Amino acid sequence: MSSDLGQRIYDILKAELSEITSSIIVKEKCKAIGKTPDTITSEDIQRLIPLIMGPALLFGGKTKSQRIKEKLQKLI
Repeated sequence: MSSDLGQRIYDILKAELSEITSSIIVKEKCKAIGKTPDTITSEDIQRLIPLIMGPALLFGGKTKSQRIKEKLQKLI
C-alpha cells in the first residue's frame, strides 16, 4: 500500500487485527467503492468506515472495532 491514506487505514487495522486480515479488508473495501488503496482520498473515508466495520467487528470483536472506528473517524 503506497498511498499515505491507504497505509494509514491499514496501520489502524493492523494495530487491532492481523496483518493479513487488515490487508484484505483494506483492498476489498476499497474495491467495493471502485478505488484501490493507492487511489482513495479523504472524501472516501466516510464511505469506507461502514464497510470496514463489519469485518472489524467479526474479526476483532466489539471493543477492537470501536477503537478502529474512532481512529478512522479522525482521518476525516
